[in-house]
Amino acid sequence: METDTLYMYNGSSWEAFDTRSGIKNYSLERYQDKLIIASYDLLRIVDEAFQIEQEIDSYGSSPASAMDALLDENGILWIADYYAGMIKRSAPGYFESIKPNGPFTDDVFNMTVNDGSLYVAGGGMKINTGVFNPGEVYIFSDDSWQSIVDYSVRDILSVLSDPLDPKRFYAGSWGHGLLEYYSRELVHHYKESDPSTLQSIYPGDDYIRLGGLAFDSDHNLWITNSGVSSPVSVKKRDGSWKSFPYGTLINAPTITGIIVTQLDHKWLVLPRGFGLFAFDNNGTIDNENDDRFRKFSIIDQDGNTLNDVYSIAEDLEGDIWVGTNQGPLVYYNPENIFLEGTLTAQRIKVPRNDGSGLADYLLGTETITSIAVDGANRKWIGTADAGVFLLTEDGLQEIHHFNESNSPLLSNQIVSIAIDHLSGEVFFGTGKGVISFRSTATGGAGDFRNVYVFPNPVRQDYSGPITITGLVSNVNVKITDISGNIVFETTSLGGQAIWDGRNFSGDRVHSGVYLILCTNEDGSKTHIAKLLFLH
Repeated sequence: METDTLYMYNGSSWEAFDTRSGIKNYSLERYQDKLIIASYDLLRIVDEAFQIEQEIDSYGSSPASAMDALLDENGILWIADYYAGMIKRSAPGYFESIKPNGPFTDDVFNMTVNDGSLYVAGGGMKINTGVFNPGEVYIFSDDSWQSIVDYSVRDILSVLSDPLDPKRFYAGSWGHGLLEYYSRELVHHYKESDPSTLQSIYPGDDYIRLGGLAFDSDHNLWITNSGVSSPVSVKKRDGSWKSFPYGTLINAPTITGIIVTQLDHKWLVLPRGFGLFAFDNNGTIDNENDDRFRKFSIIDQDGNTLNDVYSIAEDLEGDIWVGTNQGPLVYYNPENIFLEGTLTAQRIKVPRNDGSGLADYLLGTETITSIAVDGANRKWIGTADAGVFLLTEDGLQEIHHFNESNSPLLSNQIVSIAIDHLSGEVFFGTGKGVISFRSTATGGAGDFRNVYVFPNPVRQDYSGPITITGLVSNVNVKITDISGNIVFETTSLGGQAIWDGRNFSGDRVHSGVYLILCTNEDGSKTHIAKLLFLH
């Protein structure tokens, strides 16, 4: 650690103040004729005669790492500490830690949402190694954070909650195998051959590098395992394991993300210029004779090769979106992935609308670090240094662009995006922590059983949005007065529709009862809800 020395000017010359070595000072402030010096492992209060009046090197049970401090008019000392948060000292020896509810650190690598809870993996990796963060998993549920920090492991890169049992989740680490938690307690640590089929890059040392996790439609858990001869393993629903000897076929040093598509095909991301790998076990995990697989380069419609892959996602129509260092590409016919011949990915061309007849590749100069699809099939696109974009279903129109300068976004570096399809909340994992945005699209329901209108009634002093949620996906929503006159019409965004309470002329509707008529695309499902306006 760098150190420094404080000097004091006595009116004619400079002399060293407190000549002890090994001190790194962060702030020097005057309050009420006291000088307060905040240092990495020491806080000093100096009186008017420049004598050290008090020294604080701990808060009782924890050592001090003061970054700044002030003394208020009541003599209370407030300390901003790097590890302990805000410290309040009301009297000598009486310390109170004041911490805002949040994760233990701002580290983010991967996020997922299940049953209203957000799970954050706080590890990291470099080209050939991890960043040696402790095993960090942070859970946000019911407006509260819980931090799980395991110092016996390092660099958790992926976290996945069990879709059939939200009390269970799995965490994959870069070097320390797979961890299984139940009710947020560690119940199993899967290493090499106990009884998993995971492999260590150094046999016998349990150095197991895991990247991605994904469940298939039969509730089998698929896991990528880098640097070994069998880089794909599956923990089957019955608890048994199997691995696949795809090492030579994949021929890539690192495997990160994995998705399981609607067709139950598995797509793997091979970063650092190695493209993609896909395979299909045809629903027979234990029979490899009917398996299909293919490693392929990403070639666009203009013949360009874009193999530097960072992210992948499947949309609601089954199309595969791939994020590269030159923007996103789309596979519109992913069912053909195992056919012979070149499989072309499409780069979306956005017309310039300047009369030139020219078009530009969608986000063609951006590195796409994360792709998430909301309930309306819109695409949330995270970038390495340009913030977040929300695009229409086809990617041709930009709905939002959030960055540090126009929004509360913590950083333009987006690491991961996760969506709570129950509420529509979108979580952005950035280089400086997690922040969320309450979006307007939710996941569609299978029926109209739980339609909910809020607020209801709408009172005179309310001017916010009126939300109709619990809808079937993409339904037509008509709002009429009690006489049947249509005052508003829209298509729901996934399972949710928003109304501002105004008619087609832009005027706020009158007091009375309004009917909300909902119909799905083929007319086979309908629902009527009532809404009361009060003025």
